[in-house]
Amino acid sequence: MQHPFAIAESGALTAARNADAVVPWWSFGKTVIAAAALLLVQQGRLALDRPLANRRYTLRHLLQHRAGVANYGDLAAYHEAVAAGNEPWPIALLLERTQADRLRYEPGQGWSYSNIGYLFVRELIEQTCGQDLGAALCDLVLRPLGINEARVAQTRADLAGVGMGVKSYHPGWVYHGLIVGPLQEAALLLDRLLSGALLSADMLEQMRAAHRLDVTIDGRP
Repeated sequence: MQHPFAIAESGALTAARNADAVVPWWSFGKTVIAAAALLLVQQGRLALDRPLANRRYTLRHLLQHRAGVANYGDLAAYHEAVAAGNEPWPIALLLERTQADRLRYEPGQGWSYSNIGYLFVRELIEQTCGQDLGAALCDLVLRPLGINEARVAQTRADLAGVGMGVKSYHPGWVYHGLIVGPLQEAALLLDRLLSGALLSADMLEQMRAAHRLDVTIDGRP
């Protein structure tokens, strides 16, 4: 089968192939989570640049991967447990095994990709909205942008019919939340989000601000 693709412009699909297949959005889900967090900032329900309670970093630091928070992707035991088909660890155990309370650098003074950082953003969203992540993202981002099929997978059963490429996977291993949905909806969401259909001009500018990395990342241009 030919590789699927989808192109969206001006809020509509302009080209697509096999794009209605439901796939995991993996870390593209962080874009959706970031949009939800910034919308809550826009609504005055979260602060972007005030240190979080009992923390030295801010929401902005977490969203930019500049908080100094650990990443479970560096933990061999995590990958071994996923490969074995185990159930996800409780969050407290994950944080203990990654020593997540020890910052790797002073917030804002470095950069390192952190899934745990986005787990903390997920928790902020859930606490602020009084909803689980799936419901919060539907209300804040997905439905307002006309995205109707994408959802947050929570159990193995939720991955039935999803083109995973792996067997016996539990979505709970993606601690910030695994969104699954048609590829074409991912393209539409990104196009509509960046066109200003959700966030104010100021918030959209904050989201699109680039942070240049003076490092070399293997496999990346």
